[in-house]
Amino acid sequence: MKCPRSLWRYFRYGCVLFFLFSVTTALPQPSEPGVLPSLRYGLTLPSDDIRAGKVDLTSIRLEDQERGEGITPYRIAVLLPVDLDPDHSGHWISVQGKGRVWYFTLSAEGALALSPYFDVFQIPDGGELYIYNHPASGILGAFTSASNPLDQAFATEFVRGSSITFEYFEPYGTRETLRLHLTGLGYFYRGVNTSTGFSDRGFGDSGDCEVNINCDEGNSWQDEKKGVLRILSRVGSSLFWCNGSLINNVRQDFTPYVLTADHCAFYNDQYASASDLMQWIFYFNYESPDCTNPSTEPAYKTMVGATLKAHGGNTGNTGSDFYLVCLNDLVPAAYDPFFLGWDRQNVPSPEGVCIHHPQGDIKKISTYDQSTVSSQWSNNGVQSHWMVSWTETPDGHGVTESGSSGSPLFNEHGLIVGTLTGGESSCGNTEGADFYGKFFYHWTSNGSQTGDQLEPWLDPDHEGALVLGGTYYENVVVALFKADTTVVPVKGKIDFKDLSSGKPEQWQWYFEGGNPSASMVQNPEGIMYSNYGTYDVRLISGNEINTDTLLLADYIRVEPVIIPNPSHDEFRIFFGDRSNTPDRVELFNALGMKVPFLITDIRSSTLTLNLTGLRAGVYLVRLRAESYSFTGKLWLVP
Repeated sequence: MKCPRSLWRYFRYGCVLFFLFSVTTALPQPSEPGVLPSLRYGLTLPSDDIRAGKVDLTSIRLEDQERGEGITPYRIAVLLPVDLDPDHSGHWISVQGKGRVWYFTLSAEGALALSPYFDVFQIPDGGELYIYNHPASGILGAFTSASNPLDQAFATEFVRGSSITFEYFEPYGTRETLRLHLTGLGYFYRGVNTSTGFSDRGFGDSGDCEVNINCDEGNSWQDEKKGVLRILSRVGSSLFWCNGSLINNVRQDFTPYVLTADHCAFYNDQYASASDLMQWIFYFNYESPDCTNPSTEPAYKTMVGATLKAHGGNTGNTGSDFYLVCLNDLVPAAYDPFFLGWDRQNVPSPEGVCIHHPQGDIKKISTYDQSTVSSQWSNNGVQSHWMVSWTETPDGHGVTESGSSGSPLFNEHGLIVGTLTGGESSCGNTEGADFYGKFFYHWTSNGSQTGDQLEPWLDPDHEGALVLGGTYYENVVVALFKADTTVVPVKGKIDFKDLSSGKPEQWQWYFEGGNPSASMVQNPEGIMYSNYGTYDVRLISGNEINTDTLLLADYIRVEPVIIPNPSHDEFRIFFGDRSNTPDRVELFNALGMKVPFLITDIRSSTLTLNLTGLRAGVYLVRLRAESYSFTGKLWLVP
């Protein structure tokens, strides 16, 4: 299964509005408002049901406890095998003058919730399928022919309770036959809250210290939250809560990539199969509408099915623990999705947040205000992770919990810098540290193949972007740029390229230390830097809807020029047009030993070193200024 076609052609031909309003019909799990056929036609349905196999909860909980010590996703359900279809199960009831109804109930003793898993799911035109619990307090549907997946495999959200009912209406004149084959029943034994009132907690099982995303702490993160998803993943016969990020790519064509953790797809020494991935369920916008904890479950939207593109980290023990999938369908505009930006630089983040669904609960936010620290995970021998500690805020002390795996770590600019592997934090241990696989390491460091890296998918044209802003489908501008090089010698020139998303119509560039120092063209060329040092670049992109600013501090590095090099004795180091001589100059031989030399000439922009008397060979000169250092090679020849 390939990724769905990008939106790029719609932008090129001016069909954006038509597409955004029509895409919902392509969803893998849309449902349409409707009334249960039994209520619509006043039917009395049989009361018998089919009982699924029993679950040994003692063994399951013991297995969870034993696996809880290592890196493992938060298992919440197991799949009971079933073999049911309309031809051999349930009852068909005729409705005079209308059609007929197929009905059956499946139960599993002790389940908190149940969800169906199909290997065949094909509803004819005109047919309506409803799935609900008893009493009918949770109804899914109507599923129609628009719900049919491109692949035969399908799954739905769970319904609470220990029984699940299927009701299908087939109107007279339907040409095709309902084709359903139910092969598995998700038996939820935890991670699903069945109570109706939560005045003192969130809608679920997460800890009391957690902070809802729409508290004041989330005010500055209202865009980013729309790209964070809850995932119900399947690996074999087990189901898990994890988190994912709807992520932007350099083409900015809205390909629906979702980034999560490698260990969310790994259990019992096996990875999720391609057919397992077809039944992963992705939840959008599952959150409290405000800072308070809701008394009833908030609404949400879902999509079903994905294909694997790349993963790395051998479940986190030897790498950075990432797993990239592509949803089988484009995300509809009605979901108001935000495609999250990222920063692939190996630079600590001074502050930021994590947005996540702890224990599968509604969306929470955890805050840090101390710099992340480069770290290993499980003594894997490589600096593949960021270590972060959480900060108490006015509405709580957000941490992470089981079920938060795969959630994004954002830096101060709202860009993803990591994905959660695990850690020690909890509401009972708010000082515990957590570890996030570095986006930097995800990029190319987990292996040499396209299936080991993010780069081939998120930068397929090899533009070389170090950072990429997030974006909506709308014409919201997100500023982004790159330079053809970021390191030049004194008097060197740099060309800049605008990569802003949306539809920018004006640009204002500011080049610290550059000549010219500002520009209003889209892609400035030939910006010359006349003095050594590091310099900021700022771009303000905008249109009549909005503007956005991107400031990259110390983005450009200008290095001194050494001439002649090689030389028999003297080397002149040119620093630029103004007085720029360094505070300290040192010389080292090839063994790293400091050696003596003479400074024979000091001018406002030039320093002359004399190496007469030293053996021919390669030397390193180190220059230090207040906010700049430079190390260069000197080739001394006989």
